[in-house]
Amino acid sequence: MIVQTGDKIQRPGPIGTWHVGIYLGRDYLGRDWVIHNDKGGYVKEDLLLTFSAGFPVTLVQRVASTWREQQQIVARARALLGQKFDLIGFNCEHFANYAQTGKAHSTQLRFAVGTTALLALFAIILSSSEA
Repeated sequence: MIVQTGDKIQRPGPIGTWHVGIYLGRDYLGRDWVIHNDKGGYVKEDLLLTFSAGFPVTLVQRVASTWREQQQIVARARALLGQKFDLIGFNCEHFANYAQTGKAHSTQLRFAVGTTALLALFAIILSSSEA
C-alpha cells in the first residue's frame, strides 16, 4: 500500500464495519503514524501498527494533490486531538471525512440507520399482514 500524508485509510472493524483514520506520514525513525478517533475514546495519534490492530490497512481516499493540501488535512485533524468519540455524532468516519474535506459525515452510519429503518418497516408490514 502506497499512502501519502493526508490519505484516509481503513482497517476492518467489528461486525462488517471499517475503522478509518488519516495517515500522518513517517517520523525520523521510519515509523508510520495515523490520527484517528478511537472507539470508546478520543481523537489521538498512534503508530500505524497500533491502528491496524493486526489487520490489513487499505487506502480509502486521497484528496490532497499538493503538499499544502496535505498539511491542511493534518492541521484539521490535529485540531481535533482529544475530541471524544460519539458513535452517532462524531465517530471515526465523521472525523476522517472532516479532516479531509471540512465536512463531517459517516456513510457507514447512514447505511446502518437506513437498513434499520427498512427492516423495521418490513417487520411492521409483516405483522400487519398476519393480523
